[in-house]
Amino acid sequence: MRKGFTVIELLVAIAVIGIIATIVVVSYNGTQNKAIDVSVRSDLDSIAGELESYRVRANDANPDKQFPRTKEQLETLEIMASKQNYDTTLNYNMIYCIANTGTEAYQQYKLIARSKAGTIFVMTEEGLATHSLTAASFTSTLCSTLGMGLVSNGMYNVNTWQDWVHTG
Repeated sequence: MRKGFTVIELLVAIAVIGIIATIVVVSYNGTQNKAIDVSVRSDLDSIAGELESYRVRANDANPDKQFPRTKEQLETLEIMASKQNYDTTLNYNMIYCIANTGTEAYQQYKLIARSKAGTIFVMTEEGLATHSLTAASFTSTLCSTLGMGLVSNGMYNVNTWQDWVHTG
């Protein structure tokens, strides 16, 4: 009667366990990245709602129904973000640009953010927009490249956030 396993049987068992572990890790990372992206997109949807709420206020402070034009105006809003889900290795993230010339001046904006998972989102007054931006686009001149003016970078320098971005 034989006792124990042969070397071949042990190697096969170890290989099977390794394959299963690899599948689990890849699956977990994919799920985690999707959750990060959903969180960032949710933040941007919420911020878009705050920006629109500011624009349609019925008061003397905003008679022309414009989106916030200054960092100080952004600070009056309840802008929340799950900061841990953003790429904090960039010098700039959550970039808020606004049209500052032409017939659509202060009536159009772009809010651009990159998640920790690497996905780039561009939110406009009309919702999520398609784009061709890359991480290399996240510079101090991004807004002017898009034909807009920079109002504020929600995150400037590595992992340093503006006061208008609250932790959510």
